[in-house]
Amino acid sequence: MVATIEKTHGVSAQKWSEEVFSEYLGQNPFYNFMGTTSNNVIQVKEELTKAPGDAITVQLRARLTGNGVAGDAKLKGNEEDLIFHDQKISVDTLRHAVILRGEMSEKRVAFDLRNQAREALVDWSNNKLRHSIISALTDTSKGRDASRYMYGATDANFDADHATALANVDATADKLTTKMISVAKRKAMLEGSRKVRPFTHKKGNKTEELYVLFAHPYAVRDLMEDQSFKDVNTQIPTTFDDSVLVHGQRYKGMWDGVMIFECEEMPVDAAAGAAGVDVAHNVLCGAQAVALAYGKRTNYKEDSDDYGHENGFAIDEIRGVEKLVFNGIDHGVVNMFAVAESDQ
Repeated sequence: MVATIEKTHGVSAQKWSEEVFSEYLGQNPFYNFMGTTSNNVIQVKEELTKAPGDAITVQLRARLTGNGVAGDAKLKGNEEDLIFHDQKISVDTLRHAVILRGEMSEKRVAFDLRNQAREALVDWSNNKLRHSIISALTDTSKGRDASRYMYGATDANFDADHATALANVDATADKLTTKMISVAKRKAMLEGSRKVRPFTHKKGNKTEELYVLFAHPYAVRDLMEDQSFKDVNTQIPTTFDDSVLVHGQRYKGMWDGVMIFECEEMPVDAAAGAAGVDVAHNVLCGAQAVALAYGKRTNYKEDSDDYGHENGFAIDEIRGVEKLVFNGIDHGVVNMFAVAESDQ
């Protein structure tokens, strides 16, 4: 008997895999900060998509600290050793599927269940990747150094124990403000054994060095009530959709070379602050804050069972996401904890 290939057979899904990968990445709020170079906030590593292995090592070359020599001084014997730090990023399979049970399931509705299945899986993958990136960025179990942490507005609140430091965050003094953002930026630039490098943004012939702050909506709300932030970002422009008070986009404006993005998934430690106030974990990021390693790009599959009566749809990929921590210090993140009281 001659075999026939239904439209839902796996071979028809090959083109969809590339479309699904692009679609779900494009929906991710971190997408614009992802790229394969060390200049990106989220550095994407794809070497394992073309070679065997379950992990990849990301390396950092430490900058030279020697004075060199001048004039006729002898250079032989005054050389400096190259120092490298490294971190291993492991990858693993992640997958999910949905099933349409019987031809009547598709017959009873006027919309295309095949497209609905694809969209549901794209949404699921988007959420999983977003949560993986946020979990990596806000991991307080490693990279804990005073040069990379701000618990409220003052360094005096820091403690090596995370819970103890959170308990110092005050409901009044430690709301997110422009001053706190500037302090975090200077901490990134000046403190610790190495600075958090800004990422570069090209606008025409102009290259800007920037940081980005991902902040919880309650923290953003307090920032937008800061008069200094209002003065710079919220003047009513020629068209209302250019105003951060009106357009409702995630991008809320800029302060002191730091782009501010609202991110509702940033974690909140309930009742962890002074007098039981809720505290949000926000992150100021520079280059190489996180590494996203792919072992296999997102793949979309379809499967037919019971002689085509039941159709299954699946999505899978192999990846790993980790915050980069070299020599015990967060490489590209300053952790900012601010009050996150709910609206009264």
